[in-house]
Amino acid sequence: MDISFSQEQKYAPEWRGNDTLPAEQRFSVNLTVLNVGDLLYLLDAFNEAGIEGEVDQTTLGTEQLKPIIKSCGHLLPKYATVTNLRNADTGTDITINDVVEFPYFLNLAAELLMKLAEVSSPSDEDAKNSDAPPVSEPAQ
Repeated sequence: MDISFSQEQKYAPEWRGNDTLPAEQRFSVNLTVLNVGDLLYLLDAFNEAGIEGEVDQTTLGTEQLKPIIKSCGHLLPKYATVTNLRNADTGTDITINDVVEFPYFLNLAAELLMKLAEVSSPSDEDAKNSDAPPVSEPAQ
């Protein structure tokens, strides 16, 4: 059986219009699929914050985001790396640890956690194998 499964995905966050910048100015994040335990932990945090299904993150308030980042922010350094994001004042690279640590990046951290949940969760299409022949019971 052939399946489509990728453990990594490159993502250009929407944060602050990043996804609309010319490619050479855009920053990206490499996301690694969460393991089952971490995915369930993250989904529980979203659920407890009242966030379910596809959500427009621009409509989420700080009060909804804070508990998610507080309880699940530690997942970002484990599953995400940032490329091409620099501090204009110092010229130094912004790391995923900076994204988790500083309030300036609160919405970016939330966006990345949501994207991690999305890329780590099987879709309805993934869950079914419509091209496979029906499974027959072995003869006894």
